[in-house]
Amino acid sequence: MIVQGEAHLSVTLAEELIAKGLTIESLIQDGLTAALQSLNAKCTNEEFNLLEIMLAGRAMMAVLDNVVARHLPPSKTVQPGADRTIVLGTIEGDIHELGKHVVKMLLRSSGYRVIDIGKDIGPEEFVNRAIREGAGYIGVSSLLTTTIPSITRIRELLKKAGRSDIKLIAGGGAIQQTSKDDLNVDFVAQTAFDIFHYLKGLKSKA
Repeated sequence: MIVQGEAHLSVTLAEELIAKGLTIESLIQDGLTAALQSLNAKCTNEEFNLLEIMLAGRAMMAVLDNVVARHLPPSKTVQPGADRTIVLGTIEGDIHELGKHVVKMLLRSSGYRVIDIGKDIGPEEFVNRAIREGAGYIGVSSLLTTTIPSITRIRELLKKAGRSDIKLIAGGGAIQQTSKDDLNVDFVAQTAFDIFHYLKGLKSKA
């Protein structure tokens, strides 16, 4: 229903699935993430249709706002500190934000301070904002392989600023087949939950 752009039916179906016992994690992982992957494929081939993508995006946001937000744990009080702060954005040359919204909602409900800097953002702004906000992490999203050179620059700029301690996480359809070394990042996430588990793992090692 999401891929077909049926916002009302998507919300109704999601609510029915939750009522039948489906976990919110399964709803996100097997429902929303699967829909995102289908949309990602359409964005990068001849099937691309702007109206179709916009309607699907509206349906996705309707499920996030009306179902997922209600069933995730209430946002916890955020303790200030670099280890609880992440700057999140879509790299320059890309305007897709659906996956980023899922990540933002999940992390905020888990007690992270998420600074969403939007879409089509240059590498310099990621670095400057992370330093200004005292963030310990940068999350960069992209669906387009043409943006990879811009992603690799973020690490170079962090080193130049003397802030190699800031962890760099990448995610999004077009870069999931690449390695962290190719992207010059610390971690490549396949799903929103991958990012959550990665951050949780870092904290347990601290």
